[in-house]
Amino acid sequence: GYAWFSFVFTFGYWNIAAGSWALISAMFAGLVLHLHIVYRMHRLELWYSAQRLSVLRGISLGGLAASTIVSIYYAYLAVSTHQPVYPIRDSFMIAAVWSFMTVKWSAGLAYFSHKYKARIEGEREYNTF
Repeated sequence: GYAWFSFVFTFGYWNIAAGSWALISAMFAGLVLHLHIVYRMHRLELWYSAQRLSVLRGISLGGLAASTIVSIYYAYLAVSTHQPVYPIRDSFMIAAVWSFMTVKWSAGLAYFSHKYKARIEGEREYNTF
């Protein structure tokens, strides 16, 4: 359901920037959801190795840095040009909101991939088999 916002903003309102950031945000959110589901089902080690979780953390930290910079830039553009939120097609503030959602989900992915990596490595030390 979350990825539909990408299509709504891209093809419904023609705000390509907001739609693109909504799609990127949905990908990060989907990965966080998947991590939680496989962890709760006790299948995390089958889906993700410690190295793969490290790669996910690195990708999410890159996404966090990029989306933070872009969020600040969009907010600056919206404020400095005194641009209203409507029409949504030309709104930098809507794009700033979606890039901030990407900040949130990429930070969440960085946190949980680090947390679950530590759990996998911790459990490996105590496993005698």
